[in-house]
Amino acid sequence: MGGVIEMYDLLILGSLLTGDKTGYKLQKIMSLALSPMRKISNGILYPVLDKLEEQGLVTSQLHEDGRKSKLLHLTDKGREHFFALMREPVPQDAKREDILHFKLRSIDSVPVADQITILMQYREFMQKDLAIYQAAQKDMLDHAERLPDYAQRFQTLVAVYDLDIKVAETKIAWVDQRLGEIKRK
Repeated sequence: MGGVIEMYDLLILGSLLTGDKTGYKLQKIMSLALSPMRKISNGILYPVLDKLEEQGLVTSQLHEDGRKSKLLHLTDKGREHFFALMREPVPQDAKREDILHFKLRSIDSVPVADQITILMQYREFMQKDLAIYQAAQKDMLDHAERLPDYAQRFQTLVAVYDLDIKVAETKIAWVDQRLGEIKRK
């Protein structure tokens, strides 16, 4: 999965599971799914929608609700592709967090076994990140002791790693809570 287009495929197809939507509505959904400062432009969205339509994953029809727009519909092939994307392992790259967040937004649409797999993979990534942050923080503490002239700089880095550690621990706790809820169902 890993590419930008495939990442957006996941979010678009997942959004269409709950019903037909216009390109404008999908653009709003995608912008909300990303960080608040990242907006999805028409130059990103519409080529992805065109590709999905060419592949037979969605269909579109002209829709008028005060202005002309396309109403997009998820096909059976698109639904199958969505479930295949949800089962794919998430690559360990710069898009990892976005892809996981997109999967989490649609996690209730897949079988429980797939939900557990997605959550366990997320937990594994967070455990690895946590170990990296803890090791880096320890290194900064060691540097602060050995290089007292730069202790203030190293203490700043220790504080930043402390934030990273707390975020990773919070994500792990959230995953554990979700796993517990799934197992109680």
